[in-house]
Amino acid sequence: MLKLTFIADTHYYSKSLGTCGRQYFLRSGSDQKCLAESGDIIDSAFELIGESDADAVMIAGDLTNDGEVVCHKEFRSKLYKLKKKKKVFVVTATHDWCCDGNPRRFNGSIVTHDVDTMKSHELADFYKDFGLSDSISSYITHIGTCSYVIQLSEKVRLLALNDDKNGNDHAGFTEEHFSWIEEQLRLAQADGCLVIGMMHHLLMPHISPLITGGSTCVENREYVASRLADAGLRYMFVGHSHIQSTADFKSKNGNVITEINIGSLTGYPAPIVNVTVNDDMTLSYEVEHLRKFKLDGKITDAQIFLKNHFLALIKRLLDSPNKDELRDRLDALQLDGKKISPLAPVILPLFKFIKTADVSQAYRKLRLLGLAKFVDKDLAIKFKNKKIIDFVNEITLSLFDGSVKKYTREDDYYRFVMSFISIPSKIMKNNLDTKKLIFAIDAILTGGKFDNQKDTI
Repeated sequence: MLKLTFIADTHYYSKSLGTCGRQYFLRSGSDQKCLAESGDIIDSAFELIGESDADAVMIAGDLTNDGEVVCHKEFRSKLYKLKKKKKVFVVTATHDWCCDGNPRRFNGSIVTHDVDTMKSHELADFYKDFGLSDSISSYITHIGTCSYVIQLSEKVRLLALNDDKNGNDHAGFTEEHFSWIEEQLRLAQADGCLVIGMMHHLLMPHISPLITGGSTCVENREYVASRLADAGLRYMFVGHSHIQSTADFKSKNGNVITEINIGSLTGYPAPIVNVTVNDDMTLSYEVEHLRKFKLDGKITDAQIFLKNHFLALIKRLLDSPNKDELRDRLDALQLDGKKISPLAPVILPLFKFIKTADVSQAYRKLRLLGLAKFVDKDLAIKFKNKKIIDFVNEITLSLFDGSVKKYTREDDYYRFVMSFISIPSKIMKNNLDTKKLIFAIDAILTGGKFDNQKDTI
């Protein structure tokens, strides 16, 4: 019985790049994952994995913060330490070669860009000891990154794919790359081997295209997913979105590929996906959350720390005291602060209401607007003392942790939240996005088709 561990999006950040000052505050405070603490979290996770019964460890891309050479060197030393206990296989992704061309060093109120970064064509050789050197077949892409195949056991192979560029400046594969992939799947089938895929970007939107559509997925995602499924690939492990979720896709030919989206190891809830390859070649997985790590030499509750770090992101935005600070905090979130901040006279009071109001106050507002008819009055009374921000925080956490706390559609909590979420669709009846939002929140609250924490696929 083969046992495998999958993690993703370690985004290792070297403390040498700066860990204090206003600019670092804006950067670190606008991210679900941790920066300065990433090394401590990774060390504890690697120690835990090293002591497990896993036969091999796979990391699905975005190994470093933004491709900084210093981050790569320090992270690779951690990989070598883990490799003394386990086989380790990695794929790189766009954050590993700074595809945005914006590496940063923080020094108080100053941000500089004098940071050496790894080039895409340098990554294959740099990480050759974590996949390429042990491969039975490999492919070098047009940007110099690599895909490869590993014989994990007599009847199981890993297909590790780099999907950074498809020749059209989007995630995916060139035709030549695709031909190599299909050949590897054909050879595996001829040899009676199960193939488990690993790449970085998603093949399909998880939860909703509103959340994980667009550039979160490979370009022409249905075509790519169909082609892989029709070539015989049944399982794919991915990262990128930082959410924990399982979904599947059926091609027009009736072939199904199931995809496990792995959350970020250095962000809430630090998921470690433990997989067992069963005798019938199905996969059983169970998601473990890192329970503790050493921070400045002290044992820290990982779940409390990461949850507070994540929720502080929301609080910082809602706490914006004025138009200028709103602009800066929106920019840090990679939103258009210059464009949005002129709406501060409307946005800031709304933020204050979200932050302080409870359900009874929100219900009164809806009555004044003539919208209370869409909300069950008895449920509004039941939850009258619950803060609106608590609902926001709970739903946001569920988005990333794969609905650790799930609700049935008969649950009062579910019914109340969905009645609120449906209000925009009642007002804007022809707006498709408001209807998509309903399906998205439903998937978050119920957990969707699969159990994102423990299932057999």
